[in-house]
Amino acid sequence: MIAPFTRSMSFSLSVFGVLLSPDLLAETDSDPTPLELQATSITADGLGATTEHTGSYTTGSMNTATRLNLSVKDTPQSISVITRQQMDDFNLNTLTDVLRQTTGINVQHNDSDRVAYSSRGYGISNFQIDGMLNTFGYMKSDADTIIYDRIEVVRGATGLTTGAGDPSATVNMVRKRPTAQWQAKTGVSGASHDNYYSYLDVGGPLAFDGRLRGRTVLAYRDSQSFRDNYALQRSVGYGILEGDLSDDTVLAVGFDYQDKQVQGTSWGTVPYWNSRGEKARLPRSTNMAAHWSSWPLTDKTTFATLDHRLAGDWHLKAAYTHRQSDTDGKVYYGGAGFPNDDRSGMSAWASHMRGTSRMEAVDLNLAGSYALLGREHALMMGYGEAAQRDVSPFMRSRLDDSYYTIEDWKYMGGIPKFTDTVTDLKGEHSSKQQKAGYLATRLSLTERLHAVLGSRYGSWELESAAPSYDANNQLTANDKTRQTHNDMWTPYAGLLYDLTPEYTVYASYTDIFKPQSLRDANKKYLEPVVGSNYEVGLKGSVLNERVNLAAAYFWSTQDNVAERDYSVAPNPATGEEYYKSGGKGNKVNGFELEVAGEIMPDWNLTAGYTYTHSVNGAGTRNNTGQPLNLLKVSSAYRLPGAWRKLTVGGAVNWQSDIYDFGNRPTGERNADGELITTRDKITQQAYTVVNLMSRYQVDKHLSASLNINNLFDQKYYERVGFYNGVYWGDPRAVTLALDWKL
Repeated sequence: MIAPFTRSMSFSLSVFGVLLSPDLLAETDSDPTPLELQATSITADGLGATTEHTGSYTTGSMNTATRLNLSVKDTPQSISVITRQQMDDFNLNTLTDVLRQTTGINVQHNDSDRVAYSSRGYGISNFQIDGMLNTFGYMKSDADTIIYDRIEVVRGATGLTTGAGDPSATVNMVRKRPTAQWQAKTGVSGASHDNYYSYLDVGGPLAFDGRLRGRTVLAYRDSQSFRDNYALQRSVGYGILEGDLSDDTVLAVGFDYQDKQVQGTSWGTVPYWNSRGEKARLPRSTNMAAHWSSWPLTDKTTFATLDHRLAGDWHLKAAYTHRQSDTDGKVYYGGAGFPNDDRSGMSAWASHMRGTSRMEAVDLNLAGSYALLGREHALMMGYGEAAQRDVSPFMRSRLDDSYYTIEDWKYMGGIPKFTDTVTDLKGEHSSKQQKAGYLATRLSLTERLHAVLGSRYGSWELESAAPSYDANNQLTANDKTRQTHNDMWTPYAGLLYDLTPEYTVYASYTDIFKPQSLRDANKKYLEPVVGSNYEVGLKGSVLNERVNLAAAYFWSTQDNVAERDYSVAPNPATGEEYYKSGGKGNKVNGFELEVAGEIMPDWNLTAGYTYTHSVNGAGTRNNTGQPLNLLKVSSAYRLPGAWRKLTVGGAVNWQSDIYDFGNRPTGERNADGELITTRDKITQQAYTVVNLMSRYQVDKHLSASLNINNLFDQKYYERVGFYNGVYWGDPRAVTLALDWKL
């Protein structure tokens, strides 16, 4: 972990030295005019796609929904953009932090290192980086956001750009790019629970009168936790070179690296009931993990993009991404059972988490405007492929049943790390491939009426295998499952009408298709989810396009939605849970309201309210573990006059109650001495979390900031019912930071 970070830091410092050289300073004075990689829609006040240095809580254009470069107002779907300014103001250092402040997004942890995001009643499985599809299940959950300019979130189905998926949302993380002028920024921070962070961000023109530009970002976190025995260290490195091969062609190549090392990893929730069936009332610090329990993750991504400007405003773009994710850790966590008064009663889940996941994606597209019937229209067409391959070695373990019994879950320091044998044989492995061509156009039917039409056509293939071997390493069984879907056609249609130059009404529709990787009790993949997604709304862009307003009503229908099959116990060897089809008629409907931008000079605001109601085919509400109502408000204001150096702000998150069901002990035991349980409800009442921020600009280079999360130290469960337990939300935390820039 240290060596790659040291090499990255050495490279960054050398780049920093070059940037400060007198020769380079002379070059920057020549006023280079490099070609921008992405076309942007510039507004009256200069807002384009890039949000860095704008000081804004909104963006001028984005293309996550349709790949057409449109403003938020001109895109017929619900969109939120968390800008660089908002991330800096509220210390949103991870993807989870960002999505906690994003309208309509629900964040819930399964355990200390697995976090799930959901929207409109469904889990979010579509993630992009710079618009490139990433097929990883947990992708870059909790990734450090220091390398990103903004996070774009499109709620609803995005079949045009992502292919298969739920009508939940697509999250697109857009990386920082080299700047035309050289810059450097560095900072350090310290927070509650010994949480320390530092970063360095340098970049600008490197050579050839600014035609070669570069940027390097490095960061390191070393933190403890309010949870017992848990600690995290994360190293981040990002480098990109961007060059103008000609006046019309830009090539960019880059690499990003995130290495997460953890100790005290949990693998489940905290018990809600004790063995008598009463509330266990365990404290927030409870972590029934051995101190050596660890589930590390190392991500390495190489990427390249080529942008060639053709005649007029037509651009031909090509992109390639290769990502490898590696893990090798052993987890031991007391996730099974019910605690007794003497702190016994819990059993451990133990596993060696080892494997490699590789992904490659390529994309080629052509976009520009064309004239037809006396009006100007936009067109985009392209083709993309993505392939993911996961593999783990076959491992042998001979552990006595007594090893899984925890004598005292409060004191687990005496539990030794288990040993096993990692063979050269291939263990569980899977592959996922998809190919598709896509086409979209924005038609100006009249001066006020516009249509966005699109279509995606392609194929999807998923295969998995779990081989078994005897003592002589001879293959004895190979549990294979495969599904293939060809001729997948996903239509997309949106209609927009400009009521005034500031306000637009819209309606949109898209099909839903999602192959499922979940298996039933017979270890067969569930049938694909199919359905339709609709949305109607009103959007506005006011105050010189510095503020975006939106109101939307949405509804969707889905068939074959997976439901947990509680009649079948999880696989004791792998922990795999089994599911069944929810049948026909799953329906979700709701509405959203959002405002984002600079509502007054020096006053930024994002505020969003979401109502989501989900029922199954029988008309019974499902997804009760997710709130019906979400309210999220974030605001920062730079004071006037003599107090102008001071910026103050706050964020409020409120959600309505949630509940789910678990197995509660009745207090009685069967003939084998096992606890008898009954299904019962676990509830978290509505709650509010308040955060505060302040920043003081000491001079043009140095600033100091103070952030307080969960100001009133609200105690709440972020998730309920998962494996009969609860996951505590974070307590109050205070962060003090110093930032310096040239």
